[in-house]
Amino acid sequence: MTQAEINHYRAAASLGLIPDEENPIFLFNMTHTDLLLGMINEKIDPVEMARMEMRARGLDLKTGRWIGWSSKETRTEPA
Repeated sequence: MTQAEINHYRAAASLGLIPDEENPIFLFNMTHTDLLLGMINEKIDPVEMARMEMRARGLDLKTGRWIGWSSKETRTEPA
């Protein structure tokens, strides 16, 4: 993320134009330091964790649309 993008999201947050839960600059605010270190030191893959969460929610990995938990897409890696 560029500094301009960070500034954009900070301004949007201060004006109430974007909910905190949708603002990427707040993504790791509640994340424990040990987990952040695991990501920085490549022991935790945040992209794979996001995929796992999408599958757990029953959402398609490309569109975010509901596909259900029994769907093949929730159990396999994206193409």
